Amino acid sequence: MATVAAAPWFRARLIPELKNCQSLLYCRNGHRRYRQSLCFRRRSFSIYASAGDEGAVRVRFAPSPTGNLHVGGARTALFNYLYARSKGGKFVLRIEDTDLERSTRESEEAVLRDLSWLGLAWDEGPGVGGNYGPYRQSERNALYKEFAEKLLQSGHVYRCFCSNEELEKMKEMAKLKQLPPVYTGRWASATEQEVLEELAKGTPYTYRFRVPKEGSLKIDDLIRGEVSWNFDTLGDFVIMRSNGQPVYNFCVTVDDATMAISHVIRAEEHLPNTLRQALIYKALGFPMPHFAHVSLILAPDRSKLSKRHGATSVGQFRDMGYLPQAMLNYLPPPPPPPRVRLC
Repeated sequence: MATVAAAPWFRARLIPELKNCQSLLYCRNGHRRYRQSLCFRRRSFSIYASAGDEGAVRVRFAPSPTGNLHVGGARTALFNYLYARSKGGKFVLRIEDTDLERSTRESEEAVLRDLSWLGLAWDEGPGVGGNYGPYRQSERNALYKEFAEKLLQSGHVYRCFCSNEELEKMKEMAKLKQLPPVYTGRWASATEQEVLEELAKGTPYTYRFRVPKEGSLKIDDLIRGEVSWNFDTLGDFVIMRSNGQPVYNFCVTVDDATMAISHVIRAEEHLPNTLRQALIYKALGFPMPHFAHVSLILAPDRSKLSKRHGATSVGQFRDMGYLPQAMLNYLPPPPPPPRVRLC
């Protein structure tokens, strides 16, 4: 039997209402999107990342088809489903299959089967369609490349020609100095001539996002409250690999923005990704969604639930004879005891 980490009792109705926003960016298929102004320069500044407009609620569950649906993933899907239904919104299913080596169509079919067994019917996604497709990341590469080029033209991104050996040396130097293993930005200040010379040689390169040297970013997490990060803990990060494949944080940001996702409800292990994603949102001129990071399902020893603790996937519980209603009743955390305030 698994236990749930202590966390505020999650009910869809407890998530605060959206706030009014600023200027209209565009209106597509009845969904209004608003722009938040920000002069993005490589300098010292702070961002307070408030969320977008009071419009239609659109949430998403975005599993990676690299295995069976974990009970933790099913719990996240349930929270998204309940919130969408409570607000008259849309529950979107998106398949994040950019990990070409591990993703399989068999795993995708298993995830869809498990969600259907639980009764978590999606309004948009594989097998259903919708106005914001395609709903598999592997089918959206042209879109990622388009936005990567926009960031390159605007100066938010630059080409990095560093080899793996050079990057390893940077990490070793940082380790010796007891500093975070961040990229030192060698190619961030390269001249156009230097870049052209490397391109002429055919040197492989990645696209790196320019991170401000100083400053901070804050978000209002709907569960955890104010969360902040300092930029000096994050070096310029890669958004496109040398083989032309986009990385996770870039794909997720582009997908959530172009699919008009209003609320990102996901596990707390994704909280560190929010800094990179927020910077990409701002650079592309998209409004931020509301973020809600929920606690993880833990084993009795309070470690992350894994196979060594027994059944961990929805399919395993189904094969053991559990009913979907029993699974759904088990997945949410228990309510807090009376007169106890959880922080």
